[in-house]
Amino acid sequence: MRGILVAILVIIVMLIHPVAAIESSCMQCHESVAVNYSKSLHYTIEGIKTGFQQGSGKTLGIDVPAYCLDCHVENCTECHKVHKQLPNMTDCVNCHKDQIGVNYIGYLAEMMKKAPHADVHYKKGFECLDCHSLDEVHGDGNAYTFGEQAVKITCEDCHIKGLVVDGKKATPYDPNILAHKLHRDISCFACHADYYQTCSNCHLDTGEFDKLSTDEFHILRYNGLLYPAHVMTTSYEGKTSKSAGTVMPHTITAKARDCEECHDKEKEVFLVGFDGRLVGPPGVELADPPSKLAIDLSSFGINFKVDITQLGTLIILAVLGGIAVHLAKRRITLGRWVG
Repeated sequence: MRGILVAILVIIVMLIHPVAAIESSCMQCHESVAVNYSKSLHYTIEGIKTGFQQGSGKTLGIDVPAYCLDCHVENCTECHKVHKQLPNMTDCVNCHKDQIGVNYIGYLAEMMKKAPHADVHYKKGFECLDCHSLDEVHGDGNAYTFGEQAVKITCEDCHIKGLVVDGKKATPYDPNILAHKLHRDISCFACHADYYQTCSNCHLDTGEFDKLSTDEFHILRYNGLLYPAHVMTTSYEGKTSKSAGTVMPHTITAKARDCEECHDKEKEVFLVGFDGRLVGPPGVELADPPSKLAIDLSSFGINFKVDITQLGTLIILAVLGGIAVHLAKRRITLGRWVG
């Protein structure tokens, strides 16, 4: 009789609070993991909730739609379906199916069609857990609000330190490349993420959207570095909201973006005049467009303006080169005179 009562109590607990039941069983062997998980972003979904509240929620005066929280992972078995077996990348993509996960393997949202290309790391055979630590997935005991705060891995961890992962050595970062020297305040993502998805006019009352694009490219500043940013428009019962936030696209290529993609479209790329809301952790802000050298005669009533930024850069480099040659010759001459 007592055994029956215990069984009934266990069933009741599982029905009322499945997380507690699952965690209590997992904690027998994985105590620290189970305890930390309750604070992880996979469990709390704080990034989605807070981002929505900062943007569309504030403008439209509504709560997060239920379908936005579909991937709330309530218990261990939603990823660990087989005991003693690590989840593979398919488990990650099952939830990260709208952007990051599917883009990484070369598809657009919901696998609706092929993307321009897969991430270079995927092509090299890397899976999610090759970069993202178990502490990032399960939580490290801290309650974070956004993924930018919870994800600790950086490109530099492999490409500067020369790590070897699964027998593959990372291509070493070359600080002497001119683009690297001139862009020390730009994240790797800004130049090496070739594309990312932007949804246009997501209808929050129906869950549908008007358009999916991979052509847009914007920049925001976060903690001193420039990152790719996506602008998202949403609508609800005739009202519209616009917001922008940083994004870390998993669409990396070895070849960086062309200079013209930023320097010929400053107003568009740097969201000059943006009238929407910024979403994300503290430190996300609009960035100033790059300064340009130009000959502008409009103040004299003459309709003439030409960008000489590249010419100015070449002149500066030529002057510096001339100084270096002059000093070298002077040193040689001085050496002969002293000798």
